[in-house]
Amino acid sequence: MTQKSGAKKLAAALLTALPMVTVLGAGVSLSGCGFQLRGYDAPMLFDVAKTAVIIEDNRTSFPLKLPLTRRLESLGVEVIDNMTLADVVSNNRKVGAEPIASITVNNVRFKRYELVGVLTEIRLVMSADVSYKTTVNGQPVTLTNPIQVERSYQYNEASVSTDDQQGDQIRDWLYDSLARRITDQYVAIALPKVAPNTAKPVIQNSKGSASTAVIAPKS
Repeated sequence: MTQKSGAKKLAAALLTALPMVTVLGAGVSLSGCGFQLRGYDAPMLFDVAKTAVIIEDNRTSFPLKLPLTRRLESLGVEVIDNMTLADVVSNNRKVGAEPIASITVNNVRFKRYELVGVLTEIRLVMSADVSYKTTVNGQPVTLTNPIQVERSYQYNEASVSTDDQQGDQIRDWLYDSLARRITDQYVAIALPKVAPNTAKPVIQNSKGSASTAVIAPKS
């Protein structure tokens, strides 16, 4: 019971942390009464086995492809990295073709904030616009969501004679963190809804003995 409760709390946290901008798909709700998380970071069963990862081919965006691909593959997703969104749409219109989901990442950018003092405090923010197209329970789902990750560190320019190597390491961490956030959202879309369990909290009475009260779920 504790493991199931923890799983549903983690799934709910994923949905709360990632605001959803657009959700389309009849009969599909990501804010339902709960989800069952079946071994995250382990292979999962998705409605669509293949997913095209579509990332802009530039110096800022391209480094995201490897960590995102690795995280998706660890969940059992077969990643396709040589298709455009138009290719995916064309494939899915073909009769009898195996459906392909897509994750499109656009407008990857960094923003750097500096607070100068004895040491320079630097806050590095990485943002991207992410769109998902997949199928859940036979229904098409489209989700578009801006995602942002950030990290702060201190930089002593007087003691550093070369480039800001710590800043380079932070950028690597941000790419991996963004890949994790994108994967979290993709998992949240695919999680099956489960009915909430009937709660039976223990109530202490005036004589010190314990009793149970059954609380019926609200309709």
